[in-house]
Amino acid sequence: MLERIEQIQGIGLLHDANGRRFKLEKATVLYADNGRGKSTLATLLRSVGANDPMPILERKTIDGTLAPKAILQFANGHKVAFDGNDWSEGRPEILVFDADFVEKNVHSGGAVNTAHRKNLLQFALGEKAVALRLAEEEATTHARDAKTALSAAIDVLSGHHEGMRLAEFKKLNSVVDVDKQIAELEKRLVAARSSASLLKRSIPEPVSIPSLEFGPIFEVLGITIEDVQDDAEATVRDHIARISKPGMEAWLSQGQDFDQGGICPYCAQDTLGLELVRAYRTHFNAAYASLKAAVSTLDPKIEDCTSDAIVRDFDRIVENATSSANSWRDQVSVPEIRFERNVALGKLTEIREALLPLVSQKQANPLVAFGTGDEREKIKSLSTELVAPMTATNKLIADAKVVVHQFRENLAAEDIQQIENEIRKLKLSKARHEPNVMTLLYELETAKRTSSDAAAAKTAARSNLNTEMRQTLEKYEASINRLLTKFGASFQIESLGANFRGGAPRSEYGLALRGRSVPLEGGPPSFGTALSEGDKRTLAFAFFVASTLADAKLSTRIVVVDDPMCSLDLNRKQHTRAVLKDICSKAAQLVVFAHDIYFVRDLRNELTPKDGSYSSAVFGLRFASNGYTTFDELDVVKECQSPYFHHHGLLMEFVNQGSGESRQIAKAIRPLLEGYLHRRFPGLIPSDLMFGQVVRFIADAEEPSPVCHAQSLVAELNEINTYAGQFHHDTNPGNADTVQIITSELRTVATQALTVIHKGSL
Repeated sequence: MLERIEQIQGIGLLHDANGRRFKLEKATVLYADNGRGKSTLATLLRSVGANDPMPILERKTIDGTLAPKAILQFANGHKVAFDGNDWSEGRPEILVFDADFVEKNVHSGGAVNTAHRKNLLQFALGEKAVALRLAEEEATTHARDAKTALSAAIDVLSGHHEGMRLAEFKKLNSVVDVDKQIAELEKRLVAARSSASLLKRSIPEPVSIPSLEFGPIFEVLGITIEDVQDDAEATVRDHIARISKPGMEAWLSQGQDFDQGGICPYCAQDTLGLELVRAYRTHFNAAYASLKAAVSTLDPKIEDCTSDAIVRDFDRIVENATSSANSWRDQVSVPEIRFERNVALGKLTEIREALLPLVSQKQANPLVAFGTGDEREKIKSLSTELVAPMTATNKLIADAKVVVHQFRENLAAEDIQQIENEIRKLKLSKARHEPNVMTLLYELETAKRTSSDAAAAKTAARSNLNTEMRQTLEKYEASINRLLTKFGASFQIESLGANFRGGAPRSEYGLALRGRSVPLEGGPPSFGTALSEGDKRTLAFAFFVASTLADAKLSTRIVVVDDPMCSLDLNRKQHTRAVLKDICSKAAQLVVFAHDIYFVRDLRNELTPKDGSYSSAVFGLRFASNGYTTFDELDVVKECQSPYFHHHGLLMEFVNQGSGESRQIAKAIRPLLEGYLHRRFPGLIPSDLMFGQVVRFIADAEEPSPVCHAQSLVAELNEINTYAGQFHHDTNPGNADTVQIITSELRTVATQALTVIHKGSL
């Protein structure tokens, strides 16, 4: 049993509330005006009951300087404390009915949602059902975890078989040279994707082999002329050199045109037999001149035919072809192109060295034929040896061209999608047989078995829970409807049951109102529109009471009810008191918070047993400094008095016992007499008249008005008003609170006022 709420700090309006001197009994009623902290106190008790600090932390005093703190004393002096972060222990025996219970378990804002149904079901189930529900929750959690683990295993594997169904992935065989095949396919894929640019690459072409013609050289070397002097050239040159005159040779050449064959055209002497003249004829012979001219061209011809440029030019063009071929090497295996340049250059040198001596001899002896058949064959053989490496190189170029051409044809026929599919399948096959994936597949099979077993256990646990819930809720529905009938409600609940929509079990029920079934949601009509606020509160309270009374551990429970009569009419308030009395008789303790002082009075009377079998307590929450709240004593009888009885009591205590505060007594005289006159002449004196006006109304009354019977009091009433009016601002503005009070004078006027009331006449 909760014996004392010793201290509360920093929680809502209970910023520094001390309740050590107020002992809670088996039946305890606490009164407070609305907004004075009842809900905060209910929240605190719900927090310790659930051992959940959040409800308190969420109500930390907004403008307070103290951290949340609470000290509760239970039986045998056992204390439970909240230290600002958590409770020292939970007290699960505490059951709380408050606005939070309604919002969590029944409805919120006129609507019933899934969370309400789940919470209501949990609240309504008995211990056995709760145990089965825990078993079902554990099985469900295990099944969910197993399913999550299975999903996780599938998700992890999904990164290894993207684009292929898991079932197909598991069937993939291992490929021995998978990496090599993937590399080749990827190379083909890159080529296929860039075919447009690849096809623009140049193709290697064979190089033209230079034509080496040495026949004309040998023709010149073999020329000779009949009847010419062998030493004519030397003789003429010597003669011209001796004369040493410019134009001598030209002059001699012109003179040959006038040679008659035997007589000198210059001196007419006989020239026959003259060696010098004979030498002139040979030197200036046209055929001989032609021969010399032909011989003079041999050096340039040999230079042209045996120039290194022939090989270098061929080599340069070969380099271009090689470059073209090599540009394809990133795509295809192209034969290596080689040219034996030095071999070719060597053969050119041999040819040149074989010809130059013959030329030198011909130049020295133009009339002699040079260049034998063997020498011709040698040059021909060397030419063949020169061309051989060139021909071999062209063969390599031609082979490369064939390879490139075949690749280009294959490239044009490539199917990019097919290559991509082949690559993807090979990669998936490789991934399928990676050690880590093999492990994941094993774990997947294990997770499948675990998930299947957990699902079966969940089904069994849910079946057991369903059976128990159905039986429990059938009894619960009957109990609730009996309570609703006693509360005078015009509706009943129907088809109370449970289902597992959304995964977790939740309650399901409807309303029967005026012969119609009303759903909780949808409509109209629905729960939100068919029931008044009082009906909704009554339904929530019926849920709470039915479950509480069915609780097998009710004798150990501390039942806390916050404002049970909120929005209830008179009949429901009366039955509420009866229900609370029933709970109190069966529970370890009942604590009720209320804002209706008359309900508090009546409930106190209801909960106070005539046989004294248990004790009851009543106290309250009152306004404290800075607008906060603290605990205080409560005089229920006094609080329930009307203003008239209250004022009458003040004057009686003052006159008979001398007690009371003088100014309060002085201010009570006039409203006491007003109340007396209104009660003596009900409905005859206007309610909006002040005391002086009431006296004038009586004085001016005429027969047959009953008010005329009070005209004998007018003089005395005016006399009393003259004194009492000093203490009211309507007749003494600005000075009413400063008028000096003489106790003896006040006693005389108070006695005079009581005499008027008690005697009714002078």
